[in-house]
Formats: sequence, C-alpha cells, structure tokens
Amino acid sequence: MRIGRVNEADAITTSRTLRNELWRSIPSGVIDTLTATFGMLIAVRVFHMGDVGKSVFLSATSGGMVASLFVVPLLLRARSTIAHTAAKVQILGGACMAVSAAFPQNAFLYIGGLSLGLFCFTMQIPLLTQIYRINYPAARRGKLYAVTGVTRAAAAMCFGFVGGKLLGWHLGNYTWLLWAFAASGFISGFWTYGLPVTQWEAPENSSTSLWSSMRWVREDEDFRTLLISWMIMGIGNLAAACLFVEYLANPSHGINLSEFDVAWITGVVPVLARVIFSYPWGLVYDHFHLFTVRAVLNVFFAAGILCFYLGHNLFWWTLGMGLWGMANAGGNVTWALWVTKLASKHAVAEYMSVHTFLTGVRGLIAPSLAFGMIKFMSFDMFAIICGLSILSASGFIGVRARTSSESAERLRPGARQERL
Repeated sequence: MRIGRVNEADAITTSRTLRNELWRSIPSGVIDTLTATFGMLIAVRVFHMGDVGKSVFLSATSGGMVASLFVVPLLLRARSTIAHTAAKVQILGGACMAVSAAFPQNAFLYIGGLSLGLFCFTMQIPLLTQIYRINYPAARRGKLYAVTGVTRAAAAMCFGFVGGKLLGWHLGNYTWLLWAFAASGFISGFWTYGLPVTQWEAPENSSTSLWSSMRWVREDEDFRTLLISWMIMGIGNLAAACLFVEYLANPSHGINLSEFDVAWITGVVPVLARVIFSYPWGLVYDHFHLFTVRAVLNVFFAAGILCFYLGHNLFWWTLGMGLWGMANAGGNVTWALWVTKLASKHAVAEYMSVHTFLTGVRGLIAPSLAFGMIKFMSFDMFAIICGLSILSASGFIGVRARTSSESAERLRPGARQERL
C-alpha cells in the first residue's frame, strides 16, 4: 500500500512539474529570441553599437553561468527551497529587463538592463536541473524535457516571426519587444514559483565553501572527460553563433539583409528545426549512449556552421541555420540533462553548477575571440576553424568511450538507475 501511495505521489509531482514547465516554456521561448536574434539586431540597427557593447551583451548569459557555481553553496547556507529561489531570481531578471523597456532611448540602460536580466536567468539553471532530476523519472526524463522544449521552441519561432514583422514595419517598434521580454521574465518566475516545492538536501561530502562544487571534477573522471570535450566543442560553437546576426546584418560585411530577413533566417529557421526535432532528440537521449549522442550532435553543429558561412546565398544561410537548429534541439536536451546520468540524486545541482560555470567561461571568451578572429581572417577561414574545433571534441570523447569499459557501462541506456 505504501509503495502504491509513493508511486501515486511521484506521478502527481511529475505531472505538476510538466504542467508548470509547459506554461513556463512560452515566456522562456520569447526570451530565447532576445539572445538569439533581437538583442544583437537592435544593438546593430538602432544603437549602432561597437564591438565592446555587443560583446557585453553576448557575454551576459555566460556571466550568469559563471556565477551559478556559487548559487548552490549559498542555497545550502540559506536552507531555502529550490523552486522558490529559482523563481525569485527569474523575477529579478524580469525587473532588470523592465528598466531597459522603461528607458528605450538610452543605449547604456538598454545593454545594462537586458544583460543583467539574462545574467539572472542563466544563474539559476542548476536549480532547475536539480528539480528535473528529482521530479522526473529517469527513464522518461529526456522525453519530458523535450516536450517542454518543443513548446519553448514554438513560442520562440512565433515571437521571432512577429517581432521580425514589427521591426520590418518600423524600427521604432523595438520598444514593444523590450516590454515583451520584461513581462516574460515575470511570467516565467510565476510558473517556476508554483513548481512542487523541493526542500534542499545536502549532497554527500557537502560543504558551504563557494568553490565546493569543483571537487567533483577531481573525483569523477567521466565528468572531467565530458567537461573537457564540452569546452573544446563549446568554444567553436559559441564563437560561430555569436556572429550569425552580425554576419547578415552589419553592412561592413557586405550582406546587409533587411531586419525581417535577418530575424527569419537566424530567429525563425533554427527554432522551427528545434520544434521539429526536440522530441525525437529527447527519445534518442533516453535510448542511446551519451557519448554516441554527443558525437553525432557535434557533426550536425559543424555542418550547420560550415553551410552558413561557406555558402554565400540565401539557400545556404537557411540550410545552415536549419542544420544548426536541428543540432541545437538535441544539444539543449543533452546540455541540460547529461549530469543527471552521472551525479547522485542530491549532487545534481553541484555537478550542473560546474558545467554551467565552465559553459559561462567559454561564453565569456567566445564573443571577444570571434570579433577578434574576423579582424584577421575571412569568415570562410573562421568557419573552418570553428567546425574543426567541434569535430575534434567528438574524437576526444570517442577515445574515452573505447578505452574505458566502466564509462561505457555507466552511461549506456538501461544503466541509468536512480543513484541515491
């Protein structure tokens, strides 16, 4: 009888988490268009910002990821609930974005408000991953996450289309977009606050030191190997992604497409691919070895980047963004959930904080690196270097998969038992 009650309670928790996450995915999709398209497009076309201002904006999410390393120890000290803490940080992000919307003519407040808002949204990612680990069953975690990913991508695609139309009619309509981003921050916080309350439980060997999470890099060789691979791949991918809008929108590069065309190619096409492929990638994540999934995704990322930059017409730009978006659909699932296959139940947030911290480090490097590289080389050479970097990451984890039977067994489908 007790087992039945536990299973029923778990099912209710899973259902409630999925419901709230589905609703939260709509405002999250709107905010995705800020980072993918509209933030840079407005910076280039409205404020005519230089490389420094654009690099600050592009680095905002990465700065939040770096700060995420310290969120878990602070939460341990506060003894708070995960969902409520994440919600408060999201609402703070919405408030920062509202500052940009309230003073739309001020370039400093535009960059500062949106950057701080994105900083807040990425800072709380490890907390959400911990919630997924506890509230979603292991056998269906990828599929459930992918369902919300489809909704999020659909919302981003629709808003990208509408936003592109608004800017195409009149560039001054960007103010409405800023208010939409701010409102999305508040709405996202509302639905996060309503997630099943998970009281924080200290992981094994827990410490309240701000750097305590880094001990897992030393103690878990598989974790360390995948972090290195992700760093190699991520620098190449993020550097290329930083310049998608810049390449098509900045007249100095010789293309100078209209606002709607830029929004369509960089904001709608890849997100449409995410809508189509998020759910299949969720199933792949649940049924195939993590190393295999990661290696295949790297190939698609590299192919998309090479098509986009080496092809010099509308067809290749669109195809490149489609391939990149397809890879991004699977990349989002694996990026958000892969630590749940390695970490014990209450250590997931710590593992994820290290992962997001290192993602943030490379994200801080990537914009300056990308803008610096195109000053000394063509976009063709830039794309080739990025593509080779991504492909080399597959080779790195391939060596680990062949030489370690323990790793192969640990990360294979069917071995994903709930670790206590």
